[in-house]
Amino acid sequence: MANFIRAVLFTMLVVNLSSTNAATRPTEINHQAQDSWPYVYLDCNDCDFSYIRSEITFVNWVRDRKDAVVHVLITDQSTGSGGRAHTLDFIGLESYSGVDQNLSYVTSPNDTHDERRDGLVRILKAGLLSYMETSVLSKLSISLLSSEIQTYTSATPSKDPWDSWVFEIEASGDVEQQASRTELAVDGAFSAKRITREWRLRTWTSAEYEEDRFETADQKSKSTSHRWAFRGMLARSLGPNWSMGAFWRVYSNTYYNADLGMRCTPALEYSLWDYVEAQRRSLTFAYTVGPRAVNYVNETIFGQTAETRFDQSLDIDLKVTQPWGAMRTSLEGAHFFHDFSRYRVELYNRLSIRLFRGLSLRLSGRIERINDQISLAKGDLSVEEILLRRRQLATDYRLEFRVGLSYTFGSIYNNVVNTRL
Repeated sequence: MANFIRAVLFTMLVVNLSSTNAATRPTEINHQAQDSWPYVYLDCNDCDFSYIRSEITFVNWVRDRKDAVVHVLITDQSTGSGGRAHTLDFIGLESYSGVDQNLSYVTSPNDTHDERRDGLVRILKAGLLSYMETSVLSKLSISLLSSEIQTYTSATPSKDPWDSWVFEIEASGDVEQQASRTELAVDGAFSAKRITREWRLRTWTSAEYEEDRFETADQKSKSTSHRWAFRGMLARSLGPNWSMGAFWRVYSNTYYNADLGMRCTPALEYSLWDYVEAQRRSLTFAYTVGPRAVNYVNETIFGQTAETRFDQSLDIDLKVTQPWGAMRTSLEGAHFFHDFSRYRVELYNRLSIRLFRGLSLRLSGRIERINDQISLAKGDLSVEEILLRRRQLATDYRLEFRVGLSYTFGSIYNNVVNTRL
């Protein structure tokens, strides 16, 4: 409760930097680097940096962490209502080493983009106060908008009439036509979720239909595919490091040769670190086991038109977000009980790291050993099915790899905002 009140108070805090020159020359402040202002490096993947620079003009924004005395690391995750919970870590460097703090900012799913970025700017202003010299602090004017706090708190009901349930409906369609080709795609989805501190319940219903028509001087052809699914998951907290739950799915998918399939798997998860640390670091071990029953569209390569099989899987997932960069690595293995040679192993890694001043490295890759395609349809595939990926192809491996480098050099300052053209 104390953290919530603190977040609300800081959100309503308005910091105005005023000086004798600010009122007459607001653009000059935004263009000059002042030695008395703290040098700040903003580390955020989904922030409106131009807006932040235009609103916070009493710091020197720098493009490299090596030039900063304050590193602001912003991470976020989804809330139960569909909003975003932001965590702002202010990390002191150089002369401010050890002067660290952590602030929170939570947005509502109904907030506009402008409201979200404005609230984030207010929290940033409040957090940066600890890193400002006395000569600058003496020019600050701080006011607390108590009327807005009263409006905010009074608008929060003591009892939620929706009992923490959140629903979402979406639908879309796409048509593209050329002289000899027509593409049609229609899809829709409905989701419902209820998230509390003890329970997490989510359900999804989705459907998609695709159609491609080709016409030449001597022939016409049409290729279609569809898929629909009703999926859900339920998780129960068992303390700071354990949780248990279940996944279920009812589906139909022509790509996987499934006319009607059903799957239900109980699950158990252990987190090496407390779940409250998930935004900065997490290492989880998740185990699932259960049956899968499928009626196939076409007979499989193993001569099956329907079958029920049990399988189990173990997923190890590591996520780290730190000042040096971010990393995610996951290792998953699964196999069927009726035939242990029918298995799948997948290793995935994504790494973004600052090597040294101005140079960043980005790596991502996936390696899969695949030997569990028991639903492959018997018979040859048509040319349309292969080219349009209407049916699953047999394979025993899958590889993906991407590497990227970026190097920035020149002026260290990032104070200017110019949106012309």
